[in-house]
This record gives sequence, C-alpha cells and structure tokens, in this order.
Amino acid sequence: MEFTKGIKSLLGHSTITDIISTRSYPIQAPSGTSLPFLTYEVTTVTFEHSKEKAEYQTADVELVGYSSTYSGAVDLCKALKTRLARASFNGLGVVIDNIFLESEEIEFFESPDRYACVLQVKAFIPL
Repeated sequence: MEFTKGIKSLLGHSTITDIISTRSYPIQAPSGTSLPFLTYEVTTVTFEHSKEKAEYQTADVELVGYSSTYSGAVDLCKALKTRLARASFNGLGVVIDNIFLESEEIEFFESPDRYACVLQVKAFIPL
C-alpha cells in the first residue's frame, strides 16, 4: 500500500499541521501522544476493471482526528475536508488520481475524555 505515502504527504499541508503539528500516524498513535493528533488507516482496497484489465485500485481510508474539545474536532474535520476533497497527488513514486469524501462524524470517548472527528474517504489509484 505504497499510496499511503501520498495520503501522509497530503496531511502535511498547513491547513492540517497548523492544528496537529506533525502528529499524524498510521493506524494508531504512540501511547501518551498529546492532543490533537490524527490517525489514518486503509480499511478496504478493491479493484475496478474494464473489459480488458484492472484499471484502478480504490482504497477506503479512515482518518480519525482526536482533540480535547468538540470545537477542536470540528475544526480538524473541516481542515481535513478542505484539504482532501477532490485532491490528487503525484510524487514519491505514488499517484492518486482523486479522493472523494464519503462520510464524517464526531464521536466522544471517555478515559481519557476526548473528541474524535472520523472522516471516511475513497482514494482512486491507477494501476
């Protein structure tokens, strides 16, 4: 799943790093990571075929931004949507043709108390 390098690079934009700094991690943040931070995980990869061959991988990616406040989670969700909606990436040996927003929600977790912005996106990667 080399294309996650492209996802990570897109998350390095100032609209997001102004909120989380460099605290974005694949799947799970290290124990004790200070808020706010972001995790990202590929949940499903499927292949889209033409009559002759496979044309694209489509990857469902879940991004979860954690914050100590509800408004912080909302702001992080807004920044993620602004940066990723219809985004493309071509670099680091990776091409992502397009990213579509799928869904979003805000959740509350206890022990320790924190809010999470959960954003589901679909990335289209040419083969």
